[in-house]
Amino acid sequence: MAQEGALLWKTVIEIADKVCKKYGLSYGKLLPETRKAVRFYGECRSCDRCCNSPVIDAKNCSDKILSIRIHQLKNPNKALATVTILRTLAHELAHLKVWRHGLDHAAFEKELVEFMKEEGYF
Repeated sequence: MAQEGALLWKTVIEIADKVCKKYGLSYGKLLPETRKAVRFYGECRSCDRCCNSPVIDAKNCSDKILSIRIHQLKNPNKALATVTILRTLAHELAHLKVWRHGLDHAAFEKELVEFMKEEGYF
């Protein structure tokens, strides 16, 4: 199962890089979510440097850290559905352009999902 997870994670990174290249987005790190008690499917946060600085606006951090959960909480040996992982990825990547949730974020997320569909990932 570890090999399957590694292959799945490699695919997530490849998709993220392809989306970022098309839309001119960038992030600092893309990590698999490993916290046992996580309640969310993904997270986009500013890097520690920006979070801890009184002069840098964390929402404009260009080194954002993305975390995506790929395994079920109750069964960590089983991956989430591909559609769930990809929609979560699109949601977190949308934060690289539109920080706050709202209509602009939802519209950009939808655009990213459509691109992923055109590329055959769904």
